[in-house]
Amino acid sequence: MALRRIFVSALVTALLFCFVSAQADLDQTNITFTKTVKKTVIISCRNAGKCNSHLHWYQKKDGSAMERILYISLSGGKPVRESGFEKFDAEVVGGTYRLRINDVETVHAATYYCACWVTEGGYSYKLFGPGTKLVVSDRKPAFPSVTLYHSPKKRELLCVARDMFPDVLKMTWKKWDGSKLQDVNQKIPTTIQEMKGTVSSLIISEKSGMEELRKYRCQVVHEGNPEAQEYKVTSTDAGGIDNSGPSVSDPVTCGPKTSNYSSAVSDADPITKSELLTISLSYCMLILKSLTYFGTMSVVIYKRSRQTS
Repeated sequence: MALRRIFVSALVTALLFCFVSAQADLDQTNITFTKTVKKTVIISCRNAGKCNSHLHWYQKKDGSAMERILYISLSGGKPVRESGFEKFDAEVVGGTYRLRINDVETVHAATYYCACWVTEGGYSYKLFGPGTKLVVSDRKPAFPSVTLYHSPKKRELLCVARDMFPDVLKMTWKKWDGSKLQDVNQKIPTTIQEMKGTVSSLIISEKSGMEELRKYRCQVVHEGNPEAQEYKVTSTDAGGIDNSGPSVSDPVTCGPKTSNYSSAVSDADPITKSELLTISLSYCMLILKSLTYFGTMSVVIYKRSRQTS
């Protein structure tokens, strides 16, 4: 009986978590900002309409805990600022929540998150936006070199981005349905950040072949280009490599064309067997973290149900 209650609670938690994530997303327009010192930065956040009463802004520096900067009412007004964040301000403009940093210094380099409390089904969640990384530098943003690997036999696409500045980008998968591009829903996140670049993979569930693979696109968003860039399979060789995508800062260099996917991984410059192993281990860690979070929430909800019953 106890195990059944744990399972039901866990299932409810998972469904509520998915529902909240899908219905109450906080959207931060920019994934990165590169600014020089003494400039002003404005980071925007949009609310899907599920936030309770206030919107919060947090700062996360590498190697440090997340700190709240301030919070502001959803209807606007004067923000309530935490101590030590005197150069920060916030405002509400037409449903968009803006964090302003005046006279940027190098100490302000961090990732900034908007957040709010959401209540669904009697449970409250702290919902966070995807984050915007602030880079304080005189260097200009450089769009990455992107390589798209494909393996029809393994029903897999692999999108690899390297040599970008800043080292943050967004990868999404799209599919052409004959008239327009549709989002490809993936059950688990597949984009990971590595020391030598960013990798995103897509496992195709249906029967695959070259005609099917050509329908998919790897979409890359980076500060180095104001518009999202799309990469698709164009090679007629099964297991070939396409590296024909555009670049703002430098031209993309093409890797050697091969007729074997495994040899492409071992011989082409963008990714090696050791890097592929690292990627696989990173995926395992992502799945393990998800299972740990799921189990922890299940135990918490079970204990709460025991106390209230």
